[in-house]
Amino acid sequence: MTPDTASDVAAITEEFGIDRSNRMTVQVRVNGSDAVPFIVDTGAERTVIANDLARKLALEAGPTLTLATISGRYQVNSFFIDSISTASVNLQGVEAPGLERANLGAYGLLGIDSLEDNRVHLDFVQQTMDVLPSRKTRGKTKLENGMIVVQARRKAGRMILSSARIDGIKVDIILDTGAQSSMANVALRDKLRRRHRVFDFIPVKMRSVTGTILNGDYTQIREIEVGGLIIKDMPMTFADNYAFTALNLQDRPAILLGMDALKLFDRVLIDFSNRRVGFDPPKGVSLEPRTRVALAL
Repeated sequence: MTPDTASDVAAITEEFGIDRSNRMTVQVRVNGSDAVPFIVDTGAERTVIANDLARKLALEAGPTLTLATISGRYQVNSFFIDSISTASVNLQGVEAPGLERANLGAYGLLGIDSLEDNRVHLDFVQQTMDVLPSRKTRGKTKLENGMIVVQARRKAGRMILSSARIDGIKVDIILDTGAQSSMANVALRDKLRRRHRVFDFIPVKMRSVTGTILNGDYTQIREIEVGGLIIKDMPMTFADNYAFTALNLQDRPAILLGMDALKLFDRVLIDFSNRRVGFDPPKGVSLEPRTRVALAL
């Protein structure tokens, strides 16, 4: 076992809130402004700011950018930001897409451009987030003690777990703290339909951060196995989400694992540098192989 370095002790812990849509928010200062809530979004490639906040702060307009959302690619305006800071994150010289706050649900999103090359420790019991320096290590760190650790790979900055299975079907999982609920692609839906002739769905509509509507099929997955963990009775929406296309995962079964699943655990540790994720099951759940985590509905 490899011990953590002194940098862990010096790391700053900050509290996060859970908003009405069950997403994590932290208090952010833009160019030294008063703190406002931003959603922590490990599924977003870059940090985003609400248009009304950008105008209030008189931010300089940037170029038109192409933004990939769940419903497709869109041209959006952007703003130049000198600094974006939280208790544990400090970004300099940010070119942030601007979107309407009503669609974002907050004053902005903290994307993976603010988190990469670090370890993000989410404590859902204490409702705190640590952003810690990450160094290459082979063994477990102190924070990973008691956790089930799953190896991941990085694609476009995102962490993808490839050890998941549903009914024997291999599934890629992308961790998405910016998503209220978990979403799967149509490739997985079609494979499950071929295996289960009776597979009921409820039609639903979802609104993207640009305000556009995406149609989906809502159901419940009996079991998802991830590196020895089994999540039972997991609500899931199947949709032609453009995020899968952007990651070149549209033709293979894949899931964006949202806050509804991540909140099942006491702690989640996302280590971008070492490409692994640690899950700490709730107290009283044994860490034997095939640990079961039941979702309370």
